[in-house]
Amino acid sequence: MKPHWLVGLALLPVGYVARKLRNDPQFGAGLTEMKEDDYEGTVAWKMGRFRNLDKTRLQEDLRSLLGDLMGYLKAKNTQPSAPLPVAVANGLDRPDPQHDYITWYGHSAVRLETGGKTILIDPMLGEWVAPVPFLGHRFPYKEYHPLEQLGDIDLILFSHDHYDHLDYDTLMALKDRTHAYLVPLGIGAHLRAWGVDPDKITEIDWWKTVEHGGLTVTATPARHFSGRSPSTRNKTLWCGFVLQTAHHRIFFGGDSGYGRHFAQIGERFGPFDLTLLDSGQYHDRWKNVHMQPEEALRANRELGGRRLLPIHWGGFSLSDHPWYDPVQRILAADSSQCVITPLIGQRVDVSDFSTCRQRWWEDEGLLREKQ
Repeated sequence: MKPHWLVGLALLPVGYVARKLRNDPQFGAGLTEMKEDDYEGTVAWKMGRFRNLDKTRLQEDLRSLLGDLMGYLKAKNTQPSAPLPVAVANGLDRPDPQHDYITWYGHSAVRLETGGKTILIDPMLGEWVAPVPFLGHRFPYKEYHPLEQLGDIDLILFSHDHYDHLDYDTLMALKDRTHAYLVPLGIGAHLRAWGVDPDKITEIDWWKTVEHGGLTVTATPARHFSGRSPSTRNKTLWCGFVLQTAHHRIFFGGDSGYGRHFAQIGERFGPFDLTLLDSGQYHDRWKNVHMQPEEALRANRELGGRRLLPIHWGGFSLSDHPWYDPVQRILAADSSQCVITPLIGQRVDVSDFSTCRQRWWEDEGLLREKQ
């Protein structure tokens, strides 16, 4: 582990408490605001918290946490040794209503253009994935200005409220040009706390469907957890999304460990032209809430996915594996040649993935470990 990580870990409790004491908006809604909503009778709400379909144990004992620390200390090549290449597209043009386009911004941030509208999914476009600004810094990119390339946003979807998916700074930058938000149950409290007009917010339970401007969105189960502070653990729901456009059926899995829900989603809504599945930032201790790359391939098969875009990698180092390990492993296991690998920022026609086969992470210098 690099020295700045050690300093960051040491200062984390101090920074967290300091921000809490001054009610930093990064934390979103508190427990008091969340208690205003009653979710009795909804699919995943049990005994005052949201639960997964499958029993999902999180190893959070002191021994496991110390083991993580040792793993981070020994980890190598968790950061790119040079800025990552980026495909810079002009996002200010109105989308072509006759085509669906996908743009991946690294990690799990995605733009979908469909029916002449622009939809953002988990748009974490900021620099830090922690409530304190010295842990989880974004990888260096050669050219990265997505907020400047975005005009009006018709709809934003958030799959859950973790910092690497629901980013306060990004939301504030886009708030005045976003027309609507669709989120799982409970996340509306965060948005309202940040000044979003309640009339723009729709909250949705698992298996419920909403129509928005020609796009049909269904929230589906995921195997994960939620919370932006210890007091709000699992007080908001997490989900994936089935996206039915006029031309394609797309599945965005959010953060999820492998589970029986993928087969259920495939039976109800499959097959899919494209799936976007959690394939990075994995760890043995997190096996129930994040997939290994090979598990993402299995999930894609059960979903009936024609093409798979691996997400949850390429943006931040949140685990101890090499930064490029997710894509290398998933390609090595991809016997059906279903995986696509667009550049960060590359605008791709969902009808044509022929330009998404380059192994850009192997460019000169990117895999060399920093000395």
